[in-house]
Amino acid sequence: MDKPTRNSDIQQAFETLIFPIPGAVCVARSARLNLMQLPTESEINPIPENLDGQYAVRHFLGKTLEQAEALFREDSLTYQEDLMFMGAPAFRFYVAAAINYIRSEAVADDPSIISCFAAVLESRFEYEAGEVVAVAPLLASACRHIVDDYERFDVTPAIYGDLRPRYESLEQALLRLRG
Repeated sequence: MDKPTRNSDIQQAFETLIFPIPGAVCVARSARLNLMQLPTESEINPIPENLDGQYAVRHFLGKTLEQAEALFREDSLTYQEDLMFMGAPAFRFYVAAAINYIRSEAVADDPSIISCFAAVLESRFEYEAGEVVAVAPLLASACRHIVDDYERFDVTPAIYGDLRPRYESLEQALLRLRG
């Protein structure tokens, strides 16, 4: 992808990257995401003493969505944990990279991300529901995608159980949250 040169180019590139399905572009606009700036160090780690936040800064500071998605492709277990502990503004920005990875063909060899992503969303919803309102449609769409394409993820029930009820519950809760 060529580097966008104008703000409208950046917006369009982001919407194409995040919302490859028709009609989903409106989610980006309604989410009012700040697409012009990468999250700052304090947005990634709002509590400087937090060791988990410090790791998130080391991993994500200065990373674009494409670079962040490459991290998830490299080692999703390490980087999904950062989503759990980073500040809400950074989460709202970087969760899109995790979702892009989950929607990609590369995830077929990585069923662990499906289990871990559910835990991240459950935690965010339980402790910071108000902070995920802006991206609730995106998260609900990701939950629906996981349920609809569940067999593709090759999740071993003996290890992970059946994750579909968790994602269905999350999807409904996120849709209610958005109103």
